[in-house]
Amino acid sequence: MAARDTFPLVRRLVVGLGNPGEKFQNTRHNIGKMALQHFFAAHGAPHFLDVKAVHGESAVHQLRFDELQTRLGDDLIDRMSERRKARTVAEGVPYPVVDVHGLLPSTYMNRSGMSVKSYLNTHHFRLKNNALVINKHDELLVLTDDITLPFGTCRFKPKGGHGGQNGVRDVIKCIASEKFARLKIGIGCPSWFLDPANRGNPPPGLQLDKYVLGKFQPHEMDDMRALMVYTSALLRVYAHRGLNEATALANSTDMKAYKKDKSKPKPKAGSPPAKKQRLE
Repeated sequence: MAARDTFPLVRRLVVGLGNPGEKFQNTRHNIGKMALQHFFAAHGAPHFLDVKAVHGESAVHQLRFDELQTRLGDDLIDRMSERRKARTVAEGVPYPVVDVHGLLPSTYMNRSGMSVKSYLNTHHFRLKNNALVINKHDELLVLTDDITLPFGTCRFKPKGGHGGQNGVRDVIKCIASEKFARLKIGIGCPSWFLDPANRGNPPPGLQLDKYVLGKFQPHEMDDMRALMVYTSALLRVYAHRGLNEATALANSTDMKAYKKDKSKPKPKAGSPPAKKQRLE
């Protein structure tokens, strides 16, 4: 197999959207912020530091594919089958070394764009015109909640409108572009939201903003660690393999499938490896 094109060092700005303050901890609207914090902690990254110039907390961590394979084991792509793993060994990955810049805006959700714009300008990011294209240009990925996706389901989106998410809306406004990727993390929705009888309108006394600003239910908190581990695994694939492969992976699995795959018993020493380790 011929080695694929690789880029020695690229940069990714990953933004975790959420509201500041203890009041909003563990609320549905803050799932993007929670996911980014977990990703950095899981990869031994430095703590986020408050930077007034960018109106938020930030950290930078360099990810090396070979080191992560040794320390954490195969990523989700290589775990899918022995064939995929053999291809990785033969061809490598497009981005073997990645500088991941993490940003947690300290503004409220609907003012997130000011922080993102300040960071891009301060660090002289040169964003791609198309996030799906593999090249050495910088990328922006925004982690956000999504009420149209079930809890535990994640979907990448390469570009487009805000979809009613006020944080994404403000980022688009401030950087004057819709051409940046998002990772939408499902938080589920109240039963009345999809009820045709309501046509998306809340019953008396219920409002959608109260739902997204509310705390997760106990059964959701029980699965929260699994969701954080799953989103971190997706971000690892995104960092080293690019948006196309990460998108295809997220579209074919979810947190439940990931938990099921992780719970499979490991083969005994000396036993032949399984031909395929699917995530479904």
